[in-house]
Amino acid sequence: MSLTGVPLLLLAITLAAALPALLAWWWHQKAHTSWLAAASHLAAVLLCEVFAASALFLWVNDQYGFYTSWSDLIGAPTKGVTIRSNGLVPPGAGRVEILTVQGRTQTDPLRQTLVWLPPQYDQAAYRTARFPVVMVLPGQPSTPEAMLRQYDFARTAVAEISAGRIKPFVAVLPPLMTNPPRDTECTNIVGGPQAQTWLTSTIHTAVQNSLRTTPAPWSVMGWSTGAFCSAKLVLTHPQEYQAAVAFGGYFSALTDKTTGDLFHGSTAARQANSPIWLYQHGGLHGRKLLMVSGRQDLGTWASTERMLQASRGDPNVSFIAFPTGGHNYRNYRHYLPAALQWLDHNHVNQ
Repeated sequence: MSLTGVPLLLLAITLAAALPALLAWWWHQKAHTSWLAAASHLAAVLLCEVFAASALFLWVNDQYGFYTSWSDLIGAPTKGVTIRSNGLVPPGAGRVEILTVQGRTQTDPLRQTLVWLPPQYDQAAYRTARFPVVMVLPGQPSTPEAMLRQYDFARTAVAEISAGRIKPFVAVLPPLMTNPPRDTECTNIVGGPQAQTWLTSTIHTAVQNSLRTTPAPWSVMGWSTGAFCSAKLVLTHPQEYQAAVAFGGYFSALTDKTTGDLFHGSTAARQANSPIWLYQHGGLHGRKLLMVSGRQDLGTWASTERMLQASRGDPNVSFIAFPTGGHNYRNYRHYLPAALQWLDHNHVNQ
């Protein structure tokens, strides 16, 4: 069963609910007092706790998208896995293509990137049109497919386009994890993966050569770690990105057991990859930033407040602060239409 599938979640909930009742019935039938009976009772209680905890974990994981597969859960790299687009987009909501991207050199690995095309891309009236680009970045660990599914991205985008609130655009959804299972925080690591170059140069070239899109600058939006990366990209590469939306983002570079030593102990390197420090020492270069954060999102609200304080009075910085709800897809996806409208309004390639 899939780690994020409904059947596994329902099975775990059913077992968590049924086992205590079965245990109570069994104890009523078997009233033994031997040490063996006591040990079996203890084992039964522990089993019930395991199933209850498993059900809770699966439900939380489904809401937050922490782990998207069994290999992701145990930390095993998923080499050779290909993206499958079947079922990612409902009928009438455009289509998804899989773009195979070669690295900057022939020795770099091939990577696959999802591309969402609006219905207009295939219509005769638009056959010579070039479309603006929005890059969409997932959280960590997560996948581009999760952004399409959890945010209902294609259906929402088509609804906004059909209502005339935004213009048709192409969405590029690259994998954020370029060196699985390591979280690179979209950083060019000295002697290691060049994750920032992947997002700011490699993908741009591949998309420009393969699709009818307008030239840079693009727009970028992201969720959680993808939000951190979105803010960092618009601050460090204003020629490539003109506007960024951060859904549930943080604004100081992290290092933990999932990232390893990204900056080799260099405070300067860490600062140069932290949106707050970058903003304080260079500003937005005329670009735009929208932060979407919940006041009860304990993992990101404090960082958002610091970024808001640092940018107080800057008309190029906007924010949405909703009062209740934590760090999960369900709370943030309601603001996707507003974010798309904001990006459309701030797109220079109109």
